[in-house]
Parts: sequence; C-alpha cells; structure tokens
Amino acid sequence: MNDRQLRFRVGIFVIVAASVAGAMAFKFGTIGEWLEPTYPIAISFDTAAGLHASTPVKRAGQTIGSVRSIDYDEENGGVLVIVDINRKHQLRSDARAQLNRGLLGDVDLVFIPGRSPQFLPERSRIIGAPPEDPMQIINRMERRMATTLASFEQTSTEWRQVAENMNALMDTNRGQLDDVVENTADALVQFTATMKSADEVFQQTTSLLNDPVYQKNLKETITALPTVVKETRQAIVAARVAVETANRNLKNLEQVTSPLAKHSHSVVVKLNSTLANMESLSSELDDFSKILTRKDGTLQRLASDPQLYRNLNGSAESLAVLLKNMEPMIRDLRIFSDKVARHPELLGVGGALKGSSGLKDPPAPSAPRSRQPIRPARFDAP
Repeated sequence: MNDRQLRFRVGIFVIVAASVAGAMAFKFGTIGEWLEPTYPIAISFDTAAGLHASTPVKRAGQTIGSVRSIDYDEENGGVLVIVDINRKHQLRSDARAQLNRGLLGDVDLVFIPGRSPQFLPERSRIIGAPPEDPMQIINRMERRMATTLASFEQTSTEWRQVAENMNALMDTNRGQLDDVVENTADALVQFTATMKSADEVFQQTTSLLNDPVYQKNLKETITALPTVVKETRQAIVAARVAVETANRNLKNLEQVTSPLAKHSHSVVVKLNSTLANMESLSSELDDFSKILTRKDGTLQRLASDPQLYRNLNGSAESLAVLLKNMEPMIRDLRIFSDKVARHPELLGVGGALKGSSGLKDPPAPSAPRSRQPIRPARFDAP
C-alpha cells in the first residue's frame, strides 16, 4: 500500500466518522430542535436572576423550547422573557410558567400543564410565577420539624404524667381494688341468677306457644294482620291526602293573607280614617236630624202646616198657567229673531229706505283697463 492509498483511506474514514457524529448529534442532541419550527411566547417576571438565553424550557420533564432573550419590561417594570416553543408542543390557555431554583442556584423555566380545551395563541403574553428560594423551603421544613418535635415532647410528657398518676392510684387504692373485685364477683352472681330467671321465662313462653288454644289465637291474629296492615296503610294514605290538602289550603290562605299582611299598616290607617269619617258623618247626621225635627224648621212646618202646603200648591198651579200663556210670546219671539237673522238691515235706517231680498248681491264687474299705445323705441345718436 503506497502513501497515496493510505491518505485516501484515512480521508474516507474521517468523512464517514464526521457524518456519523453529525447524525448522532442531530438525533440525540439539540441540533434537530434548532431546525424545528417554533412560535414565540412572552412571559413577565418580577425577577429572573440566574436565567439566561438558551436556557431550556420544560414541561412535565420534557424540553419543549428555549429562552430567546431576556429584556427589561418597560410596561410592567419587571423582566420580559421571550421563549421559543416548538410548534409540535401546544400550550393550553391555562398553562402557568414558573421559575424553579435548585439548591446550587441553577434556574429552570417550567410550564405547568393546564386542562383548558383552548390553546395559547402565538405571541401571547402571560404572567410568570417567581422562583421559590430553596433556603426558604428548608427554613419552613425546619420550623415544621421543630413544631412536630415539640408536640412529640409534650405528648411524651403527658403520657409520663398519666403513667405516674396510674402508679400512684394503684399504690393508694390497693385495698379499694380488692373491694372492687369482690363487688364484681357479686355482680357476676346476680347476673347468673338473672340469666336463670330469663331461662325460666323462655321455657314458660315455649310451653305457652305449644298450647293449641294459644296457637289458634296466634294464627287468627297472624291471618288478620294483613287486613290490619292494609287498613293502616289506607288510613295513612288518607291522612297524607288530608295533610296535603290542608297544606295546600294553608298555602292558598298564605297567598291570600300575604298581601294583606304586607299592607296591614296602610289598611289599619285607612280603616281608622274611615271610622273617624263615619263618626263625623254620624254626628253631622245627628245634627241634621235635630235641625229637621225642630218645631220652627222649614220641613217641620211643611209637614205640620197644611196652609203652607196649599200655598205651595197654588204657586205651582199659577206657574203652570203662566208658562202656558207665555208659549205664544215665545213663538212670536222665535219668529222675530229668525226674521232679524235673515234681514238684519230691517233694524237700521238703510234697511228702512231700501229693502233686501235676503240674498247676497253678485260682485260688481271690474272696469276694463285702458290700452296705451305702444311707442316706438328711440335711439339717440352718439
């Protein structure tokens, strides 16, 4: 193998190795993600210490994009982070962005998935949650552990006190405990006697059940029991219907009395005013009746004096005769007014001198205008 062939083979090996390395980097690295289409999302944070460009953006432990830029937010006064999200990863509208700070100070941008059926549109702007300091978490855990240990210590102290009290009680009341044991034995003896009595009652009940007469009566009672149950059910149904009817009537009565209850004050006021008016009217009627029953009153004199009644009757007859005599005068006056309305000139001097037929005279013809001769135009020489 000469030197030329060796160089050729080394060059082929280098090219193949570079191709394989590029393919592996494209497959397992982030180069392929750079070539995928993305869409931008703006996130506002109060502070983003530790976050830098090209920081991976994750969701549920998977990388879905990266940070493009970090700028000062002129509108809200915080930090505006622009991230590029791979188009194949769609964020829901209720997804939340949060910064996670590790124990070593590294910061990750994480999206918490949402459940909304709608997706976040491109170039949207959302509010991000600030990172939580791990030291604060450790401090909270330390405080909780201290509280828990204190509770355990207090519980153990109380249990120790309970044990000491039990020991003191046993030492102090040892003689009383013997009495308690004896009383318990007596109670067991009495319980045994009670059980014997119960056994005797059970045997008597068994012998009673074996009696044919009692069995017959029990059978009749059991046979009549369905009828009793049926009648009881019917009575319950009737009672339920009656209760429902009463409830419905009470509701109707409530509907009727509810407006009255609402306007009870005004009704009482009006009723009081009406009673006062009736009282005033009754007093006025009393006064009017007293006036009518006076001996020198007009109605009393009209009712008791026949001469006054005859005078009124005569006046009415005279008035009737007068009206009958005035009928020709009224007819002549109507004719006179009709003539005056037709010939008003009869009332004046001109009417006496010149009569009128009562019709409008035709309008007088207008005089014809005289025609003037047309003069020729005169043109003066300049």
